[in-house]
Amino acid sequence: MARRKEQGPWFWRGAIALMLTSVFGVFAAAAIHQPPVTDTETGCRLDRQDPAHTIILVDQSDPFNATDLDWVRSLLDGEARGLERYGRLTLMVPNSASPFDPVTVYSVCSPGSAAEANPIFQNPKMIAAAWEKKFHAPMMEKADEALRDTVAPSSPLMEAIYTIGDRPDFQSQVPVRKLILVSDLMQHSPGFSMYRSGADAEAYAATELSTMTPGLENVEVTARIVPRQEYALPLTDVKLFWLDWFGATGADYSSVR
Repeated sequence: MARRKEQGPWFWRGAIALMLTSVFGVFAAAAIHQPPVTDTETGCRLDRQDPAHTIILVDQSDPFNATDLDWVRSLLDGEARGLERYGRLTLMVPNSASPFDPVTVYSVCSPGSAAEANPIFQNPKMIAAAWEKKFHAPMMEKADEALRDTVAPSSPLMEAIYTIGDRPDFQSQVPVRKLILVSDLMQHSPGFSMYRSGADAEAYAATELSTMTPGLENVEVTARIVPRQEYALPLTDVKLFWLDWFGATGADYSSVR
C-alpha cells in the first residue's frame, strides 16, 4: 500500500497565510460597513457629509382641498422613499411675520431603506422598521400638522428661497440638492407682490428684492403648482416669470401642474 505523502512546511505556511488573510478580510469588510457617527435627534452625519438634501417648501397661504392634501402627502412619501441613506429631507413653510425666516417643520436624515441593507452585516427587517419609526412616520405627522395650517396673509416665496440658498447644509459640497416648491407661485409680500404688480419683470426689477440672487447654482428646482379653480393671473405668465427668475440663479428649473 502506497504511503500517504506528508505535506511540506510550505503548504502549512500557505494555509496559515490564507487563513490570516481571510480573517483580516472579514474585519476589513466590517470596518468598511461601519456606519458613520450620527446625531441622535436627526440621524444626520456629524461630519456633515450629507450625500443629498431635498428641501420641500410648502406655501400654505391658501387652503388645500382634500385632493391637494392627498397629492402633497404622496409627493412627500415618494421623495422620502427615493432618498439615499443619510440623505437629508427638510420640510419648510414661508413665514409671513418674518419673510426671510421660513419655518423649518422637519429636517431629518434617512437611516436607509431595507433595499439598501447589506444582508451579510444588516437585518433588512430592522432597517425597514427603523426607517419607518425614525424617519417616515414623524415626517408625515409633521407634514399633516403643517398642511392643516392652511391660511396665511402673504406668500413671501422669494424671501424664503433666498434663505434656503444660504443654508450651510444646502451648499455645493452636497452632491445632490433638490428644491421642490408646492405653491400656486403667487409671490406676495411687501418686497414684491404679483397681486399688485402682476408677473411683471420690469416691476420686479424696480424692487430691492431684485438686487438679491439666491445661491442655487446646479440645484434641481421643481415647482408643483397647486391647482386653483381660478388664478389671479394667467398661469402662463406666472410660469414664464419664474422660469426667468430661476434661470438667473443658475438652477435647473422646471414646473409641473
